[in-house]
Amino acid sequence: MTLRCLLDGLLLPAVLSFGQKELTTYDGEEKFAMEAMEAVYYELVSATPEELIRLEQARYRLLRRAEDFRTTRAE
Repeated sequence: MTLRCLLDGLLLPAVLSFGQKELTTYDGEEKFAMEAMEAVYYELVSATPEELIRLEQARYRLLRRAEDFRTTRAE
């Protein structure tokens, strides 16, 4: 999935690992775990239908879909 930072417009790849309820975001080689409340500063640009469900289950409901959001296929 891809996130966009609302503060600077930066696009970041992100992964919600199976068995974990923590969203990991990558900024270049650096990765960080996103707190559920931090999601208010990001928008979802792309994700699979399964990722959308898992994000809600992991309590990332504050992560809103971008106007240009697109659904992607699972790889």
